[in-house]
Amino acid sequence: MANLMSDFKGLTRYWWITLILGIAICIAGILVFSFPGESYLGLSALFAVLMLASGIVQLIMAFTEKYMTGRSWTAMLGCLEVILGVMLIARPGISALMLPIILGMWLLSRGIGLIGTASEMNRFKIPGMGWTIVLGILLTICALMILFRPIFFGMPAVISWVGITFLFAGIILTLFAFQLLGIRNKLKKL
Repeated sequence: MANLMSDFKGLTRYWWITLILGIAICIAGILVFSFPGESYLGLSALFAVLMLASGIVQLIMAFTEKYMTGRSWTAMLGCLEVILGVMLIARPGISALMLPIILGMWLLSRGIGLIGTASEMNRFKIPGMGWTIVLGILLTICALMILFRPIFFGMPAVISWVGITFLFAGIILTLFAFQLLGIRNKLKKL
């Protein structure tokens, strides 16, 4: 059990990166609503950079935490995000065209990932599992709304849903970062 606790302490070491990412995504959501006309191309560029950064963070976590559960999935998703981030930065036209699909799929994987994290929290008897599941489900619903909105309502609706989802995802990641910090502080006392 002591070995599991020390492994979990290592997993919570990067809570602050999740906090920074959450704040950056919240700011992106505010910018979408502040500048709706210019936001679509800006969103495309910002999303490409955020995806690249997120992939790099996942790769760092996958290769520095050798006892991390799901390391191979984290590394695979990190590689995929880095590749997509680089492709989208190199080809902004593709990024703008494919934004709803790529963003929707990325957020969908994040929502499902939060639900998976909740099951790990349950396995280690860490409080907050219920909220993490709820946040994962809500993020998944927002991702599905982005994926299906272009079909029914066009790009203005997508821009609105992207702004809403960025705000929501940023808040979720920020709350999750503080959950990780709380877990880290509790584990330090053990």
